Amino acid sequence: MDYLIWRNDVFGQQPGSDPVTLDLLPDTNTLSMDETLDHVDRALDDPEIHQRYSREQIGIGLQLIYSNACSNICFCYLQAGDDARRVQGIRHLDRLYQNYFDRYCLAPVGSIGNDHLDGGIAFLCYMLWDIFVLYPGNASQAMTAAALDVMANGIQMKNDNCIVSAIHGLGHWATDEIRAVQILQQWLRKPTTQNAKVLDYAKQATTGCIL
Repeated sequence: MDYLIWRNDVFGQQPGSDPVTLDLLPDTNTLSMDETLDHVDRALDDPEIHQRYSREQIGIGLQLIYSNACSNICFCYLQAGDDARRVQGIRHLDRLYQNYFDRYCLAPVGSIGNDHLDGGIAFLCYMLWDIFVLYPGNASQAMTAAALDVMANGIQMKNDNCIVSAIHGLGHWATDEIRAVQILQQWLRKPTTQNAKVLDYAKQATTGCIL
C-alpha cells in the first residue's frame, strides 16, 4: 500500500470524527505488520503531515495508530519483523514526543488528569503508556529497555505535558521494572520543571500507585 494513501487514510479523517468508530480502508486494515511499522516510522518524521492536516486531524490519526480501541495498527510494535526491528520502532517513539507532543500539547498543566487535556492529541500524550500495546510482560527485554529509554528521554524535556506523559508511563511500569523508579528518582533530584503539580505527580509515580 502506498504510503501517501495510508497517510491520508489515517490523518485525513474529518474533524470531529470519533476514532473509535472510524472505518479505515480495507488495504490499511490488511496491510502487513512490517509495512505498517515502516509507514508509522515514516509518519513520525514526515513534515508534510503538519502542513496538510489540522491539529485535530493529527490527534485523530495518532489515536488510530496508538490505541487498539481504534484500529489494529499499534500491534505492529509487537508483531513486525524481528526483535531488532521492533526495538528500532519503539526507539523511534522519541519522534512522537519531539515532533508531535512537544509541538501541539502546549496547554499549561495546572492539574493532572482528563480535566487538563486539550483535545485528542493531548489525550494521547497523557494516556500513551496506558493505551499502548506494549507493557512489561508482553515484550522482550530489549523492547522493554527501549520503551524505558523513550520515557527517560521524555521526562527530560522542557514541555510539562511531555514530562507528565513520561511520568504516567513510568508510574505504571514502576511495580514491574525497578529502572522505572530509578528514572523517576534521578529526575526528581534535578527536575526539568518547577511545576509543583508535576513534581508531586512524579513523587507519587515512584510508588507505582498512579492514575
